[in-house]
Amino acid sequence: MATILGIDVSSETLDACALTEDGTKHSKAFVYSSEGCRSLVKWAQKHQVGVVVMEATGGYEQRAALALVQAEIQVKIINPSQVRNFARGIGKIAKTDQIDAYVIARFAQVVPLPESFRVSLGEIRLKRLVQRRVVLIEMLSAEKNRKALADDAIMESITTIIAVLQSEVKRIEIAMDEIRKEDPVIAQKCEILTKQKGIGSITALSLIALMPELGQINRKQAAALAGLAPIARDSGKMKGKRFISGGRFEVRRALYMPAWVSVQRDPEMRDSYEKLLGKGKLKKVAIVAIMRKLLIRSNALLNKYCFGGVAVNESFC
Repeated sequence: MATILGIDVSSETLDACALTEDGTKHSKAFVYSSEGCRSLVKWAQKHQVGVVVMEATGGYEQRAALALVQAEIQVKIINPSQVRNFARGIGKIAKTDQIDAYVIARFAQVVPLPESFRVSLGEIRLKRLVQRRVVLIEMLSAEKNRKALADDAIMESITTIIAVLQSEVKRIEIAMDEIRKEDPVIAQKCEILTKQKGIGSITALSLIALMPELGQINRKQAAALAGLAPIARDSGKMKGKRFISGGRFEVRRALYMPAWVSVQRDPEMRDSYEKLLGKGKLKKVAIVAIMRKLLIRSNALLNKYCFGGVAVNESFC
């Protein structure tokens, strides 16, 4: 097993812990800046790090991940709650940045990590734009809601902000489309995904950015990564209701409205939706099932046309 580097990311520092197979530990903290990231890369290369593991921290991890990827170092982003539960399991109750970095590295040694998929620089740039667009859309929605209750004293201010936000959303969408035009792989994926009724170019680009594994994983993996796989809650004779949990919320958000559109325009999806309602399922349960079908279909299409239909491991989950 190669040396594993666990990194605890904060807004100001990168606490790194390189853990070798025999348990030897090397720790160092870096300032979270462009220079700090370069120093981190050199330090990782010095210790012959094979894989770097970081928690998802709402975007703070992206700059460091990009620097490592550009240096041809494998990076894996993991779920923070899993790491914290693991820390409790091995008796690491105290919590400091140095301890967290060690726990992340130890977690990566003990727990099988998901298969790593190379992400292009275009996909990284696209992801940042997609996430920024989501923030702008949320701000725009909030301002529109305020406008409905606004009086004359603040109406002009709200109207101005709405216009600015709409302009920024449009600018971000143009930038996303420019990446599509510049990157032939992204362009091909986008063309394939938009052949489905309900998925437009913005949704397609969002899926490509937020779930670059699509096409290279099996249907169960795809559903699990998006948090759309039904989870059992059974014990003895008790059969609990299935539910969804975890996964990538941003992917589910990107699929929600397209699922409703596909129900209206795609006969196959409409039949599936109506059958579920006929069985007494709630509308929200039925639409989640349609979201899952859209995602699985997208995964199959990309696997067939972008990756040559290469078989993927169906025993993952």
